[in-house]
Amino acid sequence: MSTTKLKNNRNTREDSFNILIVDDDELVMESFDRVFSAEENGFSVDKTTDARHAIDLIEKRVYDLVITDLVMPEIDGIQVLRKVKKANPDTEVILITAYSSSSSILDAMYFGASNYITKPIDPAELRLHVRKAINRRKSILERDRKIAELERLSYTLAHDFKASLLSIRGFARILLNDYSDKLNGDGQFLLYRINANVSTMESMIEGLLEYAKIGKLEINPENINTAKLINKITENFKPILKENHIDLIIEKQLPDVYFYRSGLLTIFANLIDNAIKYARYDAESYIKIGVSKDRVNSNANQLLFYIEDNGIGIPQKNLKLVFDIFQRCEKIMNKNGYGMGLAIVKKVLGSMNCSIHAESELGEKTTFYFTLPKKNPVTTNTPQNDGSQEITI
Repeated sequence: MSTTKLKNNRNTREDSFNILIVDDDELVMESFDRVFSAEENGFSVDKTTDARHAIDLIEKRVYDLVITDLVMPEIDGIQVLRKVKKANPDTEVILITAYSSSSSILDAMYFGASNYITKPIDPAELRLHVRKAINRRKSILERDRKIAELERLSYTLAHDFKASLLSIRGFARILLNDYSDKLNGDGQFLLYRINANVSTMESMIEGLLEYAKIGKLEINPENINTAKLINKITENFKPILKENHIDLIIEKQLPDVYFYRSGLLTIFANLIDNAIKYARYDAESYIKIGVSKDRVNSNANQLLFYIEDNGIGIPQKNLKLVFDIFQRCEKIMNKNGYGMGLAIVKKVLGSMNCSIHAESELGEKTTFYFTLPKKNPVTTNTPQNDGSQEITI
């Protein structure tokens, strides 16, 4: 095994990019030395001829770009690529191949490779690919920085707005308690409306605070018994399900998943609450929860769950909008809620590189499909609690 590190004089996060090069050919490594020694773009370069050592490095450090040979003994480039994408999906990956194999290249692109170059390596071509990959990485880092900045701003503003609303509510309450006898009917009505609108604003701000808080949570995934967690959640919904004559159907033997517990509670609680909220009362209503077996999931490490209901449905033009904050169908504005639940669900799933989409039509059934990571076979969990953490709806 050969492992070396090259660094120039700039190594801060702002202007240094971490690159890992994996190739079992020492001669190829020498060509990389010549290319990167001529670069002046603030690169910090780790190099190894041992793919197993590369896996260890990927687990310990975040890389902006990984350049790996496609064909290596024991562990090939596809395995390295998949490990990189699991550790950090935004990392750029360039594959090196000594032969033109369309099937291998297609496999690499399927699993997230940015590009590939062929041996013998042309230094000019390599520099071009590296610069393009680093520029893409810069764009992603800038995007993440702006998102984090907006989240901090929204969290601060929401706190300030909440304090102001509490003052307005307090003054309005004083007026109602101490001066209502001095107001005519119109004056009293206006004060009641002020209180009602303050309550609405407080609920919206609480939703914003919860939405912003997701990005600040410490994520500690564990293997979770999905069936037990859902049964615990649905205990809270039994009275309203019974009151509204909604049948809850949960698929038997749901698989365990690898997620953080508070996030998984939030996902299922909000999706079930959403299905109850928009149930139809002119039909036998139901909510089904299970794992889809008839759909192909592009990620082999994830399961495709679904929650289906036969409620009022969603117009097709609104299927993507429902995941935006404060977005609600014009047909259901009389329902309780302020359009935060599905936005929170999407953000929680995104924090673990999972996704969600809806399929529906107005007046027809609605199905939310969302991915969750499979149980981690090598993880040793601490004993699971009873799932009684706070549920955000």
